[in-house]
Amino acid sequence: MVPRGRALRWSLAACGVWLVGCAANPKAVVEEPELEVQTAESETQTALPAVELTAELFYDILVGEIAVQRGHFSEAARHLHGAAKSSRDYRLAERASTVALQAKEYERALQAARLWSELRPADSKPLQTIGTILMVQRRLDAAENHFQELIQRAGESEIGIVYRQIAEQLAVHGESEDVMGLMDRLVQMHPDNADAYYAMAFLADRLKQSEIVFGALNQALALRPGWQEAALAKFSYYISQQDFDGASGFSDEFLREYPGANKIRLHYARYLIDQENREAALENFEILAERDPKSVDAVFAAGLLSVQLDRFEDAENYLKKTVELRPDNDQARLYLGQIAAERKQYDKAAKWYQEIRSENLLFDAQVSLARVISKQSGYEKGLAHLDSMHPRNDEEHVRLILSKEHVLREAKRPADAKTLLDEGLQQFPDNTDLLYARGLLAAQLDLLVLHEQDMRRLLEKEPQNAHALNALGYTLADQTERYQEALELIDQALKLKPEDPFIMDSMGWVQYRLGNHQLAIEYLERALEKREDAEIAAHLGEVLWVIGEKTRAEKVLKRALKKSPDNDVLLTTIEKLKQ
Repeated sequence: MVPRGRALRWSLAACGVWLVGCAANPKAVVEEPELEVQTAESETQTALPAVELTAELFYDILVGEIAVQRGHFSEAARHLHGAAKSSRDYRLAERASTVALQAKEYERALQAARLWSELRPADSKPLQTIGTILMVQRRLDAAENHFQELIQRAGESEIGIVYRQIAEQLAVHGESEDVMGLMDRLVQMHPDNADAYYAMAFLADRLKQSEIVFGALNQALALRPGWQEAALAKFSYYISQQDFDGASGFSDEFLREYPGANKIRLHYARYLIDQENREAALENFEILAERDPKSVDAVFAAGLLSVQLDRFEDAENYLKKTVELRPDNDQARLYLGQIAAERKQYDKAAKWYQEIRSENLLFDAQVSLARVISKQSGYEKGLAHLDSMHPRNDEEHVRLILSKEHVLREAKRPADAKTLLDEGLQQFPDNTDLLYARGLLAAQLDLLVLHEQDMRRLLEKEPQNAHALNALGYTLADQTERYQEALELIDQALKLKPEDPFIMDSMGWVQYRLGNHQLAIEYLERALEKREDAEIAAHLGEVLWVIGEKTRAEKVLKRALKKSPDNDVLLTTIEKLKQ
């Protein structure tokens, strides 16, 4: 997922293609291979200096290294620099420069680095070190001349890396006003080079010059249309600035123009998940999976999103494909089991659960298998399977209690389920999962005082728990006349999770109870559009019926009844409206 904080994805070399393939006649997407600069380090190391190890040279090296070990960097630099000058060994020059920098003896470090560069003229590393030293000394004019020389010496394929290396040095050792001016002058040496502007954008980001970032990235994209690395940097910078509309708008436009930009599509899809826009995320992952059917990450993501959107047929196809591509993916098997159970295909569900071997998923698989057993053979056998399990820690112990409670509730034994939760809370006082479960069950049993007590206790521990706020607000709206208090609680929950269909449903219900029928319908229709849930449909059907739109109400209720013929809330609502 894309984080909401600063998330720029800068790199020192162009990234390779994540997925390959383009739609019919799309604009070309620019991808570059990783740039490699030929340096002395990459040459065959056969020409090491032939240096006679004299007593004086041995003494300087030995004393220098002992001084380094003792933290006496000035003394170490003096001896190692002397060794480098007498031997003209580039390795000693490099060592002397590094140690002198540690000692903050910048003139000595500069002399050693220049000797190093003289001895290794094809190596870019000593030149970078010289630039760093000049920046540390605040010798901007000398640094600029040096950087100009670096750029002039770079081959056509190396210019991009040189600009980015310079930008990194300026970002670490410079100050915004002086440095941005210097960088601009360097960029004007190659005003038609997209990498130069990309490097400028990187520097501007590090120096918090947001206007320059966007301007430089726009120029880079103008010079190299379809360049995904620059596009990804711009997308990420929008997010770092909390401009989510800008991020979405830019990504949508870029993908329309360059539909084969798979790297951008992947990051955009992950961002959409972070924004809880699952439908748009699924659409993009489906495109990625279609372009590369062997991309297990795209196929698996499409499967998970399809599960969340109740598109079980699509989810099953994607998840089966995931298992084919990656046989060790037991997470996919777990979801396939859940899909089969949802469809009441209990034998198939049990098969998927029993195939799971991953140690970290075995507990989940066995808990889910117990629920299947309870459906197939009765709740007593389901509970017996759960009793046979041995939790390894308190977390698993709590989950086992919750699983037993679920089996009892499904078996229409809410009083026994409450007793189990009561005992669980005696063992694990103030466990928020147990409090939430008992609170929901208390509302079902019309134990309003206990429900409110548990939810408020939970909210003391987790004030931003949107589900607890919503549960309490809905119960107050449904079972009391404390409508204004309910509205405030649900409003808080909706601000925390604005796209949650169940919280939208609660807002619609409290608006109905307040007499705001049209507003209620708007919320309930949005909720049902996001998730076809029987209880949401029951609420919408009731509101439509009450305001006289009985044909619309019947259509909503019949559709829900076809999908969930056993839902108690839906059946109760239909029976109530018939009277």
